[in-house]
Amino acid sequence: MKKEIWIPIFFALAACSWMPHWSCHYYRLETESSFVVGNWNYGVLTSIAAMFVYSILILLNLVSVSLHRIRFISALLSGILHLTLAFVHISRLLNPFRFEVFGYDWSIGSSVREIIFVFPFGIACIAVAIYASRLKTTDFHHT
Repeated sequence: MKKEIWIPIFFALAACSWMPHWSCHYYRLETESSFVVGNWNYGVLTSIAAMFVYSILILLNLVSVSLHRIRFISALLSGILHLTLAFVHISRLLNPFRFEVFGYDWSIGSSVREIIFVFPFGIACIAVAIYASRLKTTDFHHT
C-alpha cells in the first residue's frame, strides 16, 4: 500500500486557502463597507452568496482530507476558482479597473501579490486533481 501523506495535508491547506476570501466578505458585511470589482459593487446578497460558495469549498477540502472519493472534484473546483481569481488580478494589470476592499483602493501591488500566491496554488490544485484521479482508493494509506 502506497503512503501519500502529503495529500491530506494539501487538502487541509486548500481548505485554509479559502478562509481569507470567506472572512473578507464576512468582515465586509459586519462593517457595512464596500467591495467593488470594476463595475460590480457587491451587495449584501452577493457577499452572502460568495460566503456560501467559499463555505462549500472549505467543507469539500476538509472532507477530502479523509474521503478519497471527492478529492478529484474538490481539487478541480479549488484549482479552477483560484485560477479565476488570479485571472481577475492579471486582467487588472493589463487593463486597470477599480478594485476597492473595505472602502479602500486595492493597489496594483496587492494584485501582483495575489497573483503570486493564487495562480501557482490554482495550478497545484489542478495537478493534485489529475494525480488524485489516477490513484485507486486502495493506493491510499488510511489514517
